Amino acid sequence: MIGQLLYKKLEWDSQTFGIPTATINVTDLPEGALGAVLSEIKTEGFRLVYFPAQKPLSDICLLRSFDGMLADEKLTFVKKLDSAYDIAEDPHIHSYALPFVSEDLLQLALDSGLYSRFKVDPHFVHNEYQKLYRIWIEKSVRKEIAQEILVYEDQDRILGMVTLGEKNGRGDIGLVAVSGLARGQGIGKKMMAAAEAYFRKKGYQEIQVVTQGINEAAVKLYTGSGFHLDKKLYYYHFWL
Repeated sequence: MIGQLLYKKLEWDSQTFGIPTATINVTDLPEGALGAVLSEIKTEGFRLVYFPAQKPLSDICLLRSFDGMLADEKLTFVKKLDSAYDIAEDPHIHSYALPFVSEDLLQLALDSGLYSRFKVDPHFVHNEYQKLYRIWIEKSVRKEIAQEILVYEDQDRILGMVTLGEKNGRGDIGLVAVSGLARGQGIGKKMMAAAEAYFRKKGYQEIQVVTQGINEAAVKLYTGSGFHLDKKLYYYHFWL
């Protein structure tokens, strides 16, 4: 069917959440065609569908018919790196060296997901976001989905962390978090500067970071660190 060219099953999400999940591949799918695609996906047995749209949906009846909601405004921020620019190292910031996830690191990973669409969507009622971010940080520690984890440590407490990797040829900043015990002390900016220094040494010319539109603190941190908005997508969840 034509619809099957527009969507695909997400194996990882389906297994992790225990819900047959698919995503629509086309971000500019007309709303008139969206209903037909969702109907086809429903007949295939999927229960949850993601639709990353280029603009907000206006068809309220469509949203109601397929139990849809705007779960996230996904913002991608980008910054070009100046190879000649050097940043002084902070003695509190270093690589995370333990082979397991400490309690401090886990809590920071969970804090980084407080605005995640998997937390704000009320259909997720079994702490799915916690499961997702626990897996994320565990795989990052094992270097399966991250090249490096930098932490800010003071008096044997990890107060900040950032995971670093690559996506689409850019240096990619994944999870970013600062402990509630230490916010307002400039640790976030120091972590971003350390991330830039890491990527600069690796030879990257551009870096990116993704956050949610409702996460005002993160948006302020990234724009204040010299990033500019590169892309915005409206992520809808449809529960069939």
